[in-house]
Amino acid sequence: MADEKLDLILDELKSINPRLEMLELKHDFTHKKLDNMTLDIKVSERSIKKDIKLLQDAQDTLVEVLEQNGILPKIK
Repeated sequence: MADEKLDLILDELKSINPRLEMLELKHDFTHKKLDNMTLDIKVSERSIKKDIKLLQDAQDTLVEVLEQNGILPKIK
């Protein structure tokens, strides 16, 4: 009786192990994808900040040139 129960438990564990291994693989894959996405976001944020800075500099230059040529009133 006890041997039969033990055999049933062992059979159940044999079927659970492959599924658990698959879940671990999926978890690792998902974790790597999340890490890659986090890195992509950081790179994008840095690029966007750089572009905003360049646009701000261009805007400041344009305003200064327009003010110097009397096209735009000087801002105080």
